[in-house]
Amino acid sequence: MIQSVKQIPITSDSKPFAAAADTCSFDKIGYIEDEFFMSGTANIYKEGENRKPEVIFHDAPYTTRLLIRRPIDITKFSGNVVFEILNSTAGIDIDRMWVNSWQFFTRNGDIYVGITSKGHVVDALLKFDPQRYAPINWANPLPDRPMPAGAQTTGIFRFLPQFESGLFWDMLIDCAKLLKSDDPMNPIVQYPNRHIFLTGWSQSGFYIARYLKSFYDASDVLFSGYLSAGSGAYCSPLNAYESQLPSFGASGCLPVGSMMGAPEPVIAINTESENRMVYWQGDFDEPDFKFRTYQIAASSHDTKYCLLDYYGKEGLAMLDRIGISNGFTGVDGDPLDNPFEVIFNAAFYHLYTWARYGVPAPYAPPIETFIAYEKSTDPMGGYADNQRDVFGNCKGGIRTPVVDYPTGVYSSFSTSANDGTGSANVNPMFGKVNPFPKEMLKHLYGNISHYRRLVTEGTDVTIAQGFILSEDRDSFIAQVVQTAAERGL
Repeated sequence: MIQSVKQIPITSDSKPFAAAADTCSFDKIGYIEDEFFMSGTANIYKEGENRKPEVIFHDAPYTTRLLIRRPIDITKFSGNVVFEILNSTAGIDIDRMWVNSWQFFTRNGDIYVGITSKGHVVDALLKFDPQRYAPINWANPLPDRPMPAGAQTTGIFRFLPQFESGLFWDMLIDCAKLLKSDDPMNPIVQYPNRHIFLTGWSQSGFYIARYLKSFYDASDVLFSGYLSAGSGAYCSPLNAYESQLPSFGASGCLPVGSMMGAPEPVIAINTESENRMVYWQGDFDEPDFKFRTYQIAASSHDTKYCLLDYYGKEGLAMLDRIGISNGFTGVDGDPLDNPFEVIFNAAFYHLYTWARYGVPAPYAPPIETFIAYEKSTDPMGGYADNQRDVFGNCKGGIRTPVVDYPTGVYSSFSTSANDGTGSANVNPMFGKVNPFPKEMLKHLYGNISHYRRLVTEGTDVTIAQGFILSEDRDSFIAQVVQTAAERGL
């Protein structure tokens, strides 16, 4: 139950962590950013039969935070509220879906709400601004429980007994109900005809799968649609003492070849980094089960734009303040720079129109894979790898001129210097591009004018297919052509 929603003043000396107003020039585009602390009580659950939640503790107190970005002019509001489960994997709040598509959201007039999703980020918030974030509370109400068997004490999914991640489910549900309501506590109550769309990146996508499998209530529909990205069909644990990364077939996970969907549309977007581990059964258009799977060619979980360009000097200073680095450590190639954010923009557009007007989202071919090896004891049946074209880029998937008229070889991983053991370190999430030699570019495309014609024609094809919006056409073409010029064409 939500007891209060308190706006926290933003001043020159005290700003929210991951503030976007300066980075995205809100003063020029008519947007405003606010931060709220939401306080209340939440039940703690364990997993029961058929993944249904069972209460193990009632009414634990909490305080979490909300980031809200909205058009100042209420008449510019689109009716769409993008509700992002902020990603906590790096131990900080990451608004990755905002980073991907903020330009689309703001030109469309959408409201964005980001919610802190895990106690793992509390220490980082306190390092960033101990006074501002002193009220944040994710305290474990049952601290005497024994540490779960096999719990990790280091790494991104480490067990932290002082926090209870299971507080989140009631936070999410109660907040969604508030955002839909006319309650005076609702921070966006003045905006009419609100349609709430739940979204999340990577680990936060596991939260969406868990919500759909364990908390979805057809008699009280909270969300008009869902967009899960960089993720699969894992269900997040219901509390901090359940397995953080259940194996395939375990109680907290959906089976291999799993399905995810709902009466409201669900779109799952994957990069090459995840598609080898995600085995969706396909698309669905059933009245009570709507689903699309989109897999992006020449892509990786982390990219030059999402980790380097978006944050810029101000964002990097924010991370330095809490002792986190954010560079590219690859020694072979450059950080992956395919501007595939435009595909996310199109996916949100199709999610909106599917949910609000009944126009189904377009279908997309999967990335073509093959079983690299077979292992009878492997629940996945072996390891899948991507099929490659003559240039070394993957086949299939959602394609743009970046991959159809390539200027380099795109890989979903990068290689760093060895750690002293004699072997190199592979980063499976931050991809790389190995540019073609200048002579090869000239042999393939002749000159930059011819390349621009090819990219323009290819972009128009992708627009016709529905995977780039016409509003993104010119900037996308310009960026792809500029990259080719920088590589020597």
